[in-house]
Amino acid sequence: MRVSPSALFLSCLFASGVATAHVPLRGAPPGLAVTTAQSPLMVALRDAERHLAEAVATRDVDALRDLIATDYYHVETNGRVRTRSEFMQVLARDEYEFRTYSNVSMEIQLLDSGHTAIVRGRMQADLQPAGGPREFRGRYVRVWQLQTDGWRNTMMQSTEIRPAR
Repeated sequence: MRVSPSALFLSCLFASGVATAHVPLRGAPPGLAVTTAQSPLMVALRDAERHLAEAVATRDVDALRDLIATDYYHVETNGRVRTRSEFMQVLARDEYEFRTYSNVSMEIQLLDSGHTAIVRGRMQADLQPAGGPREFRGRYVRVWQLQTDGWRNTMMQSTEIRPAR
């Protein structure tokens, strides 16, 4: 009997019993995140998060098509909601204010027997709004679903971390 690679991968993954991991990121200050597991599913999701950040920073709409689900729901820091198409159009027209974008830390929680994940983290970016350049720091929550061809981001919401006044 021949077992498909994806079936073998998923059976090994679910046998591991991994539920939550704090995932350290390259370039993050020490102590920001602690790894509790490195299952293949967590590694794949962390890679998807990294690819998503790179695609936003470089406005790589083709890469985003592979990472973002068709029913994507994007809530910006100002409360504006965008669909997948609207989000990618803004990036393609270079109307998005982010000039750089990177994840600083993330915590991954697997749900639904490993088919759904909630990723909470912190991000930073350099913005180029009409008023002049500024640094942006924020927190984000993303929901991912595992599909037959990999992880797809279905929802993202971010909140700016503003300095105390």
